[in-house]
Amino acid sequence: MNGSDTSNDRLNEVLALLSSMKGVRNAFYLDGELRAGLDRVERDMAANGPLAVLNQGVLDCIGRGHVACIVKDKTFRPPPHATVLLMDSDGTVMGRELLPGEEAEEQPGKKILYLGKDFVMYYNGRSGRDAKFVLPPVPFREIDDLPFTSDVVSSSPSTMSDLLIRRTIGLDDDPKLATVLIGFDL
Repeated sequence: MNGSDTSNDRLNEVLALLSSMKGVRNAFYLDGELRAGLDRVERDMAANGPLAVLNQGVLDCIGRGHVACIVKDKTFRPPPHATVLLMDSDGTVMGRELLPGEEAEEQPGKKILYLGKDFVMYYNGRSGRDAKFVLPPVPFREIDDLPFTSDVVSSSPSTMSDLLIRRTIGLDDDPKLATVLIGFDL
Protein backbone atom coordinates (compact mmCIF):
# COMPACT_ATOMS: atom_id res chain seq x y z
CA MET A 1 0.00 0.00 0.00
CA ASN A 2 1.43 3.38 -0.94
CA GLY A 3 1.32 6.56 1.12
CA SER A 4 -1.64 7.98 -0.80
CA ASP A 5 -3.74 4.91 -0.04
CA THR A 6 -2.81 5.13 3.65
CA SER A 7 -3.68 8.82 3.71
CA ASN A 8 -7.05 8.19 2.03
CA ASP A 9 -7.80 5.35 4.46
CA ARG A 10 -7.03 7.64 7.40
CA LEU A 11 -9.17 10.44 6.01
CA ASN A 12 -12.01 7.97 5.49
CA GLU A 13 -11.57 6.75 9.07
CA VAL A 14 -11.86 10.31 10.41
CA LEU A 15 -15.01 10.91 8.38
CA ALA A 16 -16.53 7.60 9.51
CA LEU A 17 -15.81 8.45 13.15
CA LEU A 18 -17.37 11.91 12.81
CA SER A 19 -20.41 10.47 11.02
CA SER A 20 -20.96 7.97 13.82
CA MET A 21 -21.08 10.56 16.61
CA LYS A 22 -24.42 11.25 18.28
CA GLY A 23 -26.06 14.34 16.85
CA VAL A 24 -24.03 14.46 13.62
CA ARG A 25 -26.32 14.70 10.60
CA ASN A 26 -23.66 15.09 7.91
CA ALA A 27 -19.87 14.98 7.66
CA PHE A 28 -17.67 15.94 4.74
CA TYR A 29 -14.35 17.58 3.84
CA LEU A 30 -13.92 21.14 2.64
CA ASP A 31 -12.06 21.68 -0.61
CA GLY A 32 -9.43 24.37 -1.15
CA GLU A 33 -11.82 26.81 -2.82
CA LEU A 34 -14.31 26.67 0.04
CA ARG A 35 -11.50 27.02 2.59
CA ALA A 36 -10.27 30.15 0.78
CA GLY A 37 -13.82 31.53 0.79
CA LEU A 38 -14.12 30.94 4.54
CA ASP A 39 -10.80 32.69 5.10
CA ARG A 40 -12.06 35.77 3.21
CA VAL A 41 -15.41 35.82 5.05
CA GLU A 42 -13.88 35.41 8.52
CA ARG A 43 -11.19 38.05 7.92
CA ASP A 44 -13.80 40.49 6.56
CA MET A 45 -16.05 39.84 9.58
CA ALA A 46 -13.18 40.72 11.91
CA ALA A 47 -12.94 44.21 10.45
CA ASN A 48 -16.64 45.12 10.26
CA GLY A 49 -18.99 46.57 12.83
CA PRO A 50 -18.59 48.55 16.04
CA LEU A 51 -17.23 45.55 17.93
CA ALA A 52 -14.75 43.36 16.10
CA VAL A 53 -15.09 39.58 15.96
CA LEU A 54 -12.01 37.44 15.49
CA ASN A 55 -12.85 33.84 14.68
CA GLN A 56 -9.38 32.54 15.48
CA GLY A 57 -10.70 28.99 15.70
CA VAL A 58 -11.85 28.92 12.07
CA LEU A 59 -8.65 30.58 10.88
CA ASP A 60 -6.65 27.92 12.75
CA CYS A 61 -8.84 25.12 11.34
CA ILE A 62 -8.48 26.17 7.71
CA GLY A 63 -4.72 26.43 8.20
CA ARG A 64 -4.47 22.68 8.85
CA GLY A 65 -3.78 20.08 6.17
CA HIS A 66 -7.34 18.74 6.29
CA VAL A 67 -10.64 20.32 7.30
CA ALA A 68 -13.70 18.23 8.02
CA CYS A 69 -17.09 19.80 8.56
CA ILE A 70 -19.95 18.33 10.51
CA VAL A 71 -23.57 19.44 10.55
CA LYS A 72 -24.92 18.77 14.03
CA ASP A 73 -28.16 18.95 15.94
CA LYS A 74 -28.77 19.84 19.59
CA THR A 75 -28.01 16.28 20.78
CA PHE A 76 -24.33 16.68 19.89
CA ARG A 77 -22.03 16.90 22.92
CA PRO A 78 -21.20 20.35 24.34
CA PRO A 79 -17.77 21.89 23.74
CA PRO A 80 -15.10 21.33 26.40
CA HIS A 81 -14.72 25.05 27.11
CA ALA A 82 -16.15 28.45 26.19
CA THR A 83 -16.35 29.13 22.48
CA VAL A 84 -16.84 32.91 22.77
CA LEU A 85 -14.65 35.32 24.74
CA LEU A 86 -14.72 39.10 25.02
CA MET A 87 -11.13 40.35 25.22
CA ASP A 88 -9.55 43.77 25.53
CA SER A 89 -6.59 44.95 23.49
CA ASP A 90 -4.19 43.60 26.16
CA GLY A 91 -5.63 40.08 25.84
CA THR A 92 -7.49 40.22 29.15
CA VAL A 93 -10.73 38.23 29.16
CA MET A 94 -13.51 40.67 29.96
CA GLY A 95 -16.34 38.23 29.36
CA ARG A 96 -17.08 34.69 28.28
CA GLU A 97 -19.73 32.27 27.25
CA LEU A 98 -21.10 30.05 29.99
CA LEU A 99 -21.66 26.44 29.03
CA PRO A 100 -24.94 24.77 30.08
CA GLY A 101 -24.94 24.23 33.86
CA GLU A 102 -21.77 26.30 34.36
CA GLU A 103 -21.68 29.15 36.87
CA ALA A 104 -19.57 32.29 36.58
CA GLU A 105 -16.36 32.23 38.59
CA GLU A 106 -15.75 35.09 40.99
CA GLN A 107 -12.75 37.26 40.09
CA PRO A 108 -11.13 39.53 42.70
CA GLY A 109 -11.94 43.20 42.17
CA LYS A 110 -14.47 42.55 39.42
CA LYS A 111 -18.24 42.59 39.32
CA ILE A 112 -20.06 39.87 37.43
CA LEU A 113 -22.61 41.10 34.89
CA TYR A 114 -24.82 38.58 33.10
CA LEU A 115 -25.72 39.27 29.49
CA GLY A 116 -28.55 36.84 29.06
CA LYS A 117 -28.32 33.39 30.60
CA ASP A 118 -25.19 32.23 28.82
CA PHE A 119 -22.70 35.10 28.73
CA VAL A 120 -20.98 36.80 31.64
CA MET A 121 -18.85 39.94 31.80
CA TYR A 122 -16.27 40.76 34.43
CA TYR A 123 -16.43 44.50 35.07
CA ASN A 124 -13.66 46.36 36.85
CA GLY A 125 -14.40 49.94 35.85
CA ARG A 126 -12.21 49.95 32.73
CA SER A 127 -13.79 51.19 29.52
CA GLY A 128 -13.03 48.14 27.41
CA ARG A 129 -12.09 50.17 24.36
CA ASP A 130 -10.71 48.11 21.51
CA ALA A 131 -12.47 45.06 22.92
CA LYS A 132 -13.33 42.28 20.53
CA PHE A 133 -15.15 39.00 20.58
CA VAL A 134 -12.77 36.11 20.03
CA LEU A 135 -13.88 32.64 19.04
CA PRO A 136 -10.90 30.52 20.12
CA PRO A 137 -9.91 27.15 18.71
CA VAL A 138 -11.50 24.30 20.64
CA PRO A 139 -10.06 20.80 21.16
CA PHE A 140 -11.86 17.92 19.46
CA ARG A 141 -10.80 14.91 21.51
CA GLU A 142 -12.38 12.22 19.34
CA ILE A 143 -10.12 13.12 16.40
CA ASP A 144 -7.17 14.09 18.59
CA ASP A 145 -7.25 10.59 20.15
CA LEU A 146 -6.60 8.94 16.78
CA PRO A 147 -2.95 7.83 16.62
CA PHE A 148 -2.36 9.31 13.16
CA THR A 149 -3.74 12.85 13.66
CA SER A 150 -1.98 15.91 15.06
CA ASP A 151 -2.63 19.61 15.63
CA VAL A 152 -6.39 19.03 15.92
CA VAL A 153 -8.60 22.09 16.46
CA SER A 154 -12.27 22.82 15.94
CA SER A 155 -14.46 25.87 15.75
CA SER A 156 -17.88 27.09 14.73
CA PRO A 157 -17.94 29.30 11.67
CA SER A 158 -19.66 32.68 11.69
CA THR A 159 -23.19 32.93 10.37
CA MET A 160 -21.92 34.14 6.99
CA SER A 161 -19.37 31.32 6.75
CA ASP A 162 -22.00 28.79 7.78
CA LEU A 163 -24.24 30.07 4.99
CA LEU A 164 -21.37 29.86 2.49
CA ILE A 165 -20.72 26.22 3.47
CA ARG A 166 -24.40 25.26 3.25
CA ARG A 167 -24.92 26.95 -0.13
CA THR A 168 -21.72 25.50 -1.61
CA ILE A 169 -22.47 21.96 -0.42
CA GLY A 170 -26.21 22.23 -1.22
CA LEU A 171 -27.51 21.87 2.34
CA ASP A 172 -30.73 23.40 3.65
CA ASP A 173 -30.39 26.45 5.86
CA ASP A 174 -32.02 24.80 8.88
CA PRO A 175 -31.65 27.01 12.00
CA LYS A 176 -31.94 23.93 14.22
CA LEU A 177 -28.64 22.63 12.83
CA ALA A 178 -25.15 24.06 13.20
CA THR A 179 -21.80 23.45 11.54
CA VAL A 180 -18.47 22.76 13.20
CA LEU A 181 -15.10 22.68 11.46
CA ILE A 182 -12.40 20.24 12.55
CA GLY A 183 -8.91 20.97 11.23
CA PHE A 184 -6.08 18.47 11.60
CA ASP A 185 -2.85 17.21 10.12
CA LEU A 186 -1.88 13.61 9.41
